[in-house]
Amino acid sequence: MQNPSYKIFALSIIGAFCTVSQTFAQKQQGEVKTDDIEIYKDTKVVLPQANRIFDKVPISADDNSRKPIRYEFIERKLPVQTPEFSPTVNMPDEGSKEDTKAAKHSNIIRAGMGNYGHTFLEAHAGIPIGDDNYHGIYLKHNNFRLGPVGANYSGISQNIVKVHSRTSFDAVKLEGALGWERRGFDFYGFTPKNYDFPESLIFNSWNKFNFNGIISNSNKDSKVDYEFKSNLSYLFTHLKANELVWKGSGNAVFPVTEQLSAIVDGTLVLAQRKDSLTLYRNLYKLKPTFQYKTDKFTITAGLNVINDREKNTFNSSYVYPIVKLDVQPMQGIKVFAGYEGDVYANNLTSFLLENQWLNRFTELRNTRKTNDFYIGGKASLQNGLDIEAKLSYANYKDFYVFNNSRADSTRFEALYSDDSTTVKVTNFTAQASYQIPEMFRSNLKFDVNIFSGLGNLKNAWHRPSFTATWNNTFTIKQKLLVSSDFYFLTGLKGNNFLTNKEIKLDPIIDLNFKFTYLITEHFDVFISANNVFNKNYQRYLYYPTQGVNFLGGLSYSF
Repeated sequence: MQNPSYKIFALSIIGAFCTVSQTFAQKQQGEVKTDDIEIYKDTKVVLPQANRIFDKVPISADDNSRKPIRYEFIERKLPVQTPEFSPTVNMPDEGSKEDTKAAKHSNIIRAGMGNYGHTFLEAHAGIPIGDDNYHGIYLKHNNFRLGPVGANYSGISQNIVKVHSRTSFDAVKLEGALGWERRGFDFYGFTPKNYDFPESLIFNSWNKFNFNGIISNSNKDSKVDYEFKSNLSYLFTHLKANELVWKGSGNAVFPVTEQLSAIVDGTLVLAQRKDSLTLYRNLYKLKPTFQYKTDKFTITAGLNVINDREKNTFNSSYVYPIVKLDVQPMQGIKVFAGYEGDVYANNLTSFLLENQWLNRFTELRNTRKTNDFYIGGKASLQNGLDIEAKLSYANYKDFYVFNNSRADSTRFEALYSDDSTTVKVTNFTAQASYQIPEMFRSNLKFDVNIFSGLGNLKNAWHRPSFTATWNNTFTIKQKLLVSSDFYFLTGLKGNNFLTNKEIKLDPIIDLNFKFTYLITEHFDVFISANNVFNKNYQRYLYYPTQGVNFLGGLSYSF
């Protein structure tokens, strides 16, 4: 029988060849998508990564036009994690076309030092050729030699290298990126009487090589719109686990009439994970829908056809209806309601990004959302205020949580609801954004989660019942940029299975500030203060975070 790993590799090479060839033969526009640039703190609390434009300007250059807050309420996976408790090294949006600084400076070298033995360096350099072609490279080093307990027994490090390219032709746009990332950390979730053992006994790390490519339509006059994505990643850990994942997806829109369109979405996830055993896990999705759109409302209806299989273990298929209604009763106001079902791919790579302290031999299952009813609305007001809200009620099978391992409380394992359990999640999400162009931006968001029907899980371990984030940015005379980030989480609980004791974690209150001052056209200095309340809160049981910590440095833009 043919080994499925070769199928994964063959498909990956086909997608890689298409995009790598354009990466080196083509040229890219002077704005480059990359991951959010964060100052990495001890806590590993991560949302699914978001893309943002990477053009560097020393001071955030706001457009005079309104920038409504991002609509984040579609296909919520409900990960365990929440936003990172760390300020961002501000790589602002592309900014105003009239700002000469934004046009001149797309490259940066930034370096800094702080307490906890913190060293920080990042750099981006690109070669723009014309308006639509660009090649670039991004480097990052972020290291805390010391941690919250046991000095160098709880340090953490992150290193990234990425090359990227984008080019546009008359009818097609090609994008590609090839990168490597390494993270090192310790299993420090205990308090020994003395540290007379080598740190290597509790050390772990993972390395990930990643390739992604995108082919999309760039012809605005084309009747058919499309986008195809390919992502190949290979991860291996110090604990001798590795995983190869290839994810391919495509979307195409076919107009039928001026108001009616046929839409086809497809996704496949092929994964090979090797630990004590080698597992082959495949997930296929096909989502055909029809969309009827007028000036006042949009109706979308279709099916989500899914096949979830693991070699020699199970092979299951599901069909879920999709219905969504969007209504715009007046300019700037929109209400929506819908129903859907889905299956979310869980793999070792995604789990380690949520909780790096996982034990070996972590069980992997995909999570099935059997139904999700939701209703919500958005409003964009003329005074600079945007408001969004959504209420949903969903049922989940194989709902997962992370909790301390039964064998070793310093490490975590994934726990799933059993076959007889359907976990019910009621979620209310709301956010408000206010902005004064070129001066002030503020965004407030909160989530309320009610978990019920947990069955064998007994509790939604390490999932918060309430989360609030408040982010603010002030720009003063294009010379000084001041930003603040406030986070609040409550409702976290963990369970020590060795003592069979449920432990309620203290609420997390985290406040961060960052100041950036433009010295000259090319130089700026920055300083950040993180966790200013100096609380060694625990996002995960037995893992306290760093107290108040600082970072100061210098940036050069060119």
